[in-house]
Amino acid sequence: MNKWVLILALIIATPIEARDLSVPADKGWKHAETGLILMPQLAGLSRTTLTDATETEHDVAAQYDVADKSVFATIYLFHPAIPDVALWFDRSQTALETRDIFRHAAPASADPIAFAAANSGTATSLRQVYATPGGAYRSTALSVIPVGEWIVSIRMSAKTLTADQLNASLQQVIKAVRWPPPTTTATIAAAPVKTCATPLTFTKAKQAKPNGGDLLMSLMASTMAAKAKTEEKPTPPVPQPSWCRDGSASTEYGVYRSSASSGGYIMALYDAGRVVSVYPSVMGQIDKSGTYAVSLEDVEGTTSVFPSFTALPSPKQVWDLVGSGKRSGTMKGKQMTIDPKAF
Repeated sequence: MNKWVLILALIIATPIEARDLSVPADKGWKHAETGLILMPQLAGLSRTTLTDATETEHDVAAQYDVADKSVFATIYLFHPAIPDVALWFDRSQTALETRDIFRHAAPASADPIAFAAANSGTATSLRQVYATPGGAYRSTALSVIPVGEWIVSIRMSAKTLTADQLNASLQQVIKAVRWPPPTTTATIAAAPVKTCATPLTFTKAKQAKPNGGDLLMSLMASTMAAKAKTEEKPTPPVPQPSWCRDGSASTEYGVYRSSASSGGYIMALYDAGRVVSVYPSVMGQIDKSGTYAVSLEDVEGTTSVFPSFTALPSPKQVWDLVGSGKRSGTMKGKQMTIDPKAF
């Protein structure tokens, strides 16, 4: 099992075992929901593994290598709770830069490079290349590319290639992927996440007493949001909110705030699509109690609601709560599960 998949399984208290996708080594694989196709070879690299951390192809990883293993690429395809390129690039960048073997990585450019990919004429994707002197690899790179509401993350490392050479190889791999036709016409280029101008402050927050009404409201809110998304009539693209990072990020999570809302934050767990939302609860706004709801959304659309807090909790409090696995209830589609102790 992948190291991060195992850690995430412990965090969200559900069994996650990456399964092999049974595709012959000499055949291409097509992702049913997006139409993206990964061929057996990409720009001189051969596909060696193809796995899915879900049962529905919502978190797929494909490994590609050259024959002598001196260059490898890993392509991740997942359906994030928040389909934002900059946010997930920021998480991927943190995951790379906090790995021991890449701690001395030197970026080839001051900022990530925005570029057009996936049959898009707009620079909606981001990439960054690093020189990694003194380590097992001479260079490493990553890119994040949107495919509708899905994200493709590509990471490459090379033992002998310079950063410039790896940058060229990365672009060749990106070009070799068979991208589906774009579902929307984006008009705004991607830009890296910036640090929030004013950091959040936290007072003493405690877990609130169980409130059945609060729980049901939180679960129903997630259902209504999902239903509204599927029933939306075609309209001109609406500008997406931008995100800023609150405080410093860690391998385990980053804290982000949206330009479209205030009073809370989200925690993006690791770098593969799972998100914890921390916002004023619906019931807390109705009865003026000021409680904050905590919910986790995974890549398959399951929402897990946890006990609320009496005030805005710190990210460490939320991390500990989610890590405990003590859900009050879950919702996936029309199926609701509730812990009797939550009433």
